[in-house]
Amino acid sequence: MMLRIAGPRLGLSLVLLAALPLLPGCASQRVVDRFRDVSVGMTRDEVVALLGEPSSKWPLNPKFDGMTGERLQWGDGLSSLASSAVYHGKPDRAYCVDFDDAGTVVSKAAPTWVEQPER
Repeated sequence: MMLRIAGPRLGLSLVLLAALPLLPGCASQRVVDRFRDVSVGMTRDEVVALLGEPSSKWPLNPKFDGMTGERLQWGDGLSSLASSAVYHGKPDRAYCVDFDDAGTVVSKAAPTWVEQPER
């Protein structure tokens, strides 16, 4: 049996399918709620246990980042992935945590539209 979609339904279906990859990434509520609990000195395993698996991982470069290590990001969308691939520095549309070579947190940054409460 063949399913047949015609007319406006077909057009709408194709538009929705084509738009799916363009939707911005969103950090899970878990990341939003717990990001403030990430602190300098935590291990990579502790951060992943707290926030869940990151949406992307990037090597740090001494020339551009001032150190070697790794950056983990949560809530990536096309914009933050492109920024991370082309430019150096933390993208303004993802939650970022930088780790040194020993795997401990040295810095973190929330998306620019997220206001971080004073601690």
